[in-house]
Amino acid sequence: MSPLSVVPNRRILIIDDTPAIHQDFRKILSPEDEGLLGNTEAVLLGASRRPHQHFELDSAYQGEEAVELVKRAQAEGRPYALAFIDMRMPPGWDGLQTIEHLWKTDPQLQIALCTAFSDYSWEAMAERIEFGDQLLILKKPFDSLEIRQMASALTWKWQLAQDAASKMRNLEQTIEERVQELLSVSHLLHYDVLTGLPNSTLLGDRLTQHLSQSRRHDRQLAVMFIGLDRFKRINNALGHPAGDEMLKLVARSLATTVRETDSVFRYGSDEFVVIIGDILHPQQTRGVAKKLLATINTPHSVAGHDLTVTASLGISIYPYDGADAVTLIKNAETAMRNVKDSGPNNFSFFIDDMNLRARQQQTLETGLRLALQREEFVLHYQPKLDLARGTVVGAEALVRWNRPGHGWVFPSDFIPVAEDSGLIVALSQWVLRRACLQSQAWQAQGLPPICMSVNVSAIDFRQPDYVERLTRTLAETGLDPKLLELEITESVLMQNVDATIATLHAIKQLGVRLAIDDFGTGYSSLSYLQKFPVDVLKIDQSFVRDLGTDSNDAKLVSSIIDLGKSLNLSIIAEGIETAEQLDFLKRHHCEEGQGFYFSKAVEPEVFARFLTDSQGPHLPHP
Repeated sequence: MSPLSVVPNRRILIIDDTPAIHQDFRKILSPEDEGLLGNTEAVLLGASRRPHQHFELDSAYQGEEAVELVKRAQAEGRPYALAFIDMRMPPGWDGLQTIEHLWKTDPQLQIALCTAFSDYSWEAMAERIEFGDQLLILKKPFDSLEIRQMASALTWKWQLAQDAASKMRNLEQTIEERVQELLSVSHLLHYDVLTGLPNSTLLGDRLTQHLSQSRRHDRQLAVMFIGLDRFKRINNALGHPAGDEMLKLVARSLATTVRETDSVFRYGSDEFVVIIGDILHPQQTRGVAKKLLATINTPHSVAGHDLTVTASLGISIYPYDGADAVTLIKNAETAMRNVKDSGPNNFSFFIDDMNLRARQQQTLETGLRLALQREEFVLHYQPKLDLARGTVVGAEALVRWNRPGHGWVFPSDFIPVAEDSGLIVALSQWVLRRACLQSQAWQAQGLPPICMSVNVSAIDFRQPDYVERLTRTLAETGLDPKLLELEITESVLMQNVDATIATLHAIKQLGVRLAIDDFGTGYSSLSYLQKFPVDVLKIDQSFVRDLGTDSNDAKLVSSIIDLGKSLNLSIIAEGIETAEQLDFLKRHHCEEGQGFYFSKAVEPEVFARFLTDSQGPHLPHP
């Protein structure tokens, strides 16, 4: 900064016991205006007058008085920049004593000490005070030029020192703010915002540190991978704020359950990882795992509801299940997935067979991706019959996979993998389109139009563009919407009911029929059934299977039929395999049925012949 760019502090304190000296300083540093003569001279000679530097002067006649003035000036926020101090000021403090007290009050004050060196030698003064850059000696006698130069230089020096200090403070503040910003960003990168736990980014570093300590001290280490069971139900039923609150409570419970030397991380949306260090035997972790599952299962009050949640927990042990962080985390997660598949709210240690299964799942997922590209899937169709007339009135499209080099793959094997990988959306879209095209092809062959039923995946149904894609498929294939029936399971309908109802109404506006699949296995109530714009109740085959031997199933099936009729819904039973089951359903006026008693799911050509043959008056037999 240029010295001319700021207005310096020109405030000066004169400290001398002689009043005449004060008058001399004022004549030199604050001269009166030169008046009319000066102005006339400037006009006649054409010279521009440069104004004198004016200083703001205050007087003190003893050192004690000077200290009080300096204190007052600081309190007012208008400190002095410079003090001219006489060496001899009897009967009070001399110049050196005054300087000592002034610098205790204001360490930034510039000093000009006026002395004839008659009282103290240079060496004596140097022993009393430090001759730094804030003290200059003005030797008597002195003239006005020396006073002006010293006043100008020292007040500017004070001002520049203050400016430099201010810049340094601002710089330090800027650096501190920047450091805090970086720390904040680092915290956001390494810690979960919702729960406050370290996240998966920090997990690798922390686990690597734990492994180093375990190697050094020849100790074992456990990685526990925790996945909450069916947690999405809380989000769907009560909303994401309630789910977030539950996650915070679970995180807090986990953090307070383990030892201070252990670590808890939030790994995914509803997944956590716990590192248990310094263990002597893997079986030590059993008690910890049970304790963690118990604390997760503790009831919590959330959004006015008493909620509980369970978890599946997988354990990997260093060094048996891996020597690095990535392998241990992967194996613990594999063990957790195995628990979820076999039954939730439990824990399991990792075993090599789980890795084999995980690799098989990965291979199957890769095969599914290629199958979609290569169109290795086919649709088989199971007939739906009018039980009173014995004629085929519909077909259920069921996907089959003839995998090259492996043969037929059961849907129960590849559908869960498709759902976990997200491929189910593309697969469902392929099934819907192919089923619509097949229905059109049968009609082109002169076969009577029948209702084509297609199962709806829960994941696909929740996609925001589901209705839009359905509309586009109907338009592209040309199928009459009245000939398409979508089968949606009861459990899917009961998730996020308001959104479900809105989607169902949008589908109904297209003219498409809606059926509740696997009815009786979920938890829908009569009030919800009245809200859902559905056309068909499909009785789950598990109830049909034991109609002849289980009186409770018989009562339940009878009740479902009566319930459906009271709601003006069509009723269809699946899984009919015996004449006895068929007779029961006919006696209770079940309208439609399907099952191996009539036919398994068959190729399109076989179904076409079955459809033609069924137009006779009698029910076909196996």
